[in-house]
Amino acid sequence: MTDNLQRLAEMAKNIAAPEEVTLEEFGFSMDAGDTTLSFFAPDGNAYFAYCRAKVGDLGDRECPDEFAESALKGNFFWRGTEGATLSLNTTENAIYLTDRFDDGAFENEESFRNYINDFLRTLFDWQENLNTYTAEKEVAK
Repeated sequence: MTDNLQRLAEMAKNIAAPEEVTLEEFGFSMDAGDTTLSFFAPDGNAYFAYCRAKVGDLGDRECPDEFAESALKGNFFWRGTEGATLSLNTTENAIYLTDRFDDGAFENEESFRNYINDFLRTLFDWQENLNTYTAEKEVAK
């Protein structure tokens, strides 16, 4: 784990309960209610890092066309994702929201807390969006 991610992990322990922060080889994860945020730098890269969280599982359902269109529009110049990117993990058949940031981007706990809150707000909007479309599809069966 990079020094900056180690510093963010310590900040995360002040933002969430320490037991909700788990150190990992290339970063850490943080529980935020029913959501887990993963902060990592691939291969220990010291220049940039990522924050990722699952928007939702598709399970046996197909991704509804309306949600796919909405996600593509949201990704266009990051207009609907506040700079993050929506993607499909085909191994898990799940939608993820991922944001890339400079490894030393957060100078203090307040700026990191604000980032987490903004990321979660965007995540929850997309979770609601996905749930709306999948619920409509299930009712239509």
